[in-house]
Amino acid sequence: MTSLRVVATTLALNVALCAAHLVVGWLSGSQIVLAQAADSLFDIAVGVVLLVSVKVAAQPSDANHPFGHQRAEPIGALVTAVLAAVLAVEVARSAVAALLADAAPRVDTAVIGVLAAKFASKLVLLVVLMRRRAAASQAVDATRIDTWNDVLTTGSSLLGIVLVTTGWPRADALLALPIAASIGRNGWGLARQSLRFLMGEAPPAEVSDELLARAAAIPGVVSVPRLRAHYVGSTLHVQVNLLIAAGSSAAQSHDIEIDVLRALESDPRVGEAFVHIDTGEGKDGT
Repeated sequence: MTSLRVVATTLALNVALCAAHLVVGWLSGSQIVLAQAADSLFDIAVGVVLLVSVKVAAQPSDANHPFGHQRAEPIGALVTAVLAAVLAVEVARSAVAALLADAAPRVDTAVIGVLAAKFASKLVLLVVLMRRRAAASQAVDATRIDTWNDVLTTGSSLLGIVLVTTGWPRADALLALPIAASIGRNGWGLARQSLRFLMGEAPPAEVSDELLARAAAIPGVVSVPRLRAHYVGSTLHVQVNLLIAAGSSAAQSHDIEIDVLRALESDPRVGEAFVHIDTGEGKDGT
């Protein structure tokens, strides 16, 4: 299953779940169900952004975008983060209003069924996505994290409904508050990651070390004095300085350069690599 298909399938599931939760929440007055509807609405927004960004980011470079369209994804994610903040505030406001009014939801088979359906479908989706970990793209990673959060929050919602049926009606509104916090936290995480990508932040040290090791492992490379990497959109641009043996021919230098480029750009995190070669002869002639 391709990344595009994963995102499209998840989006279709979230649309169905959102519609079901809105209907059941409106009929029952359950704050938990309405909060889950808002959470699914956020999931839809994330899915739309990922779907568009995957398609845009896959477009080849052109005259106006010589390094590709990778910045489409973090820009879209930043917009989604703003929406998450609005949704989180609205869910929290509605839950607090229900607490102040001491409103009791009507718990019936539809309420339990719609929450159980979301929990089961998200759990199955999570298992599928976990099996794709080795070949995952950034879009699949984002979908996996969001699905894991959905499993946790829906489980919390089911607990709240159980407490309502045992004689604690205020649990419905109280447990809607953690869902609001979860939506806000997810949005904040998206915003932080998007800003990292848009600002051209360097990757974690362990990623740079892995890339340096790839370059150093190429036959003919004596050492790698310098490697710099930064995000351009959601992919990395890497600049590396190589030291090769003194007296290497132009053909040998060219072959080493090509091998290093291929090694670096075979990493799915790397979009472009730039190689500068120095011979073993330093300024002092050694």
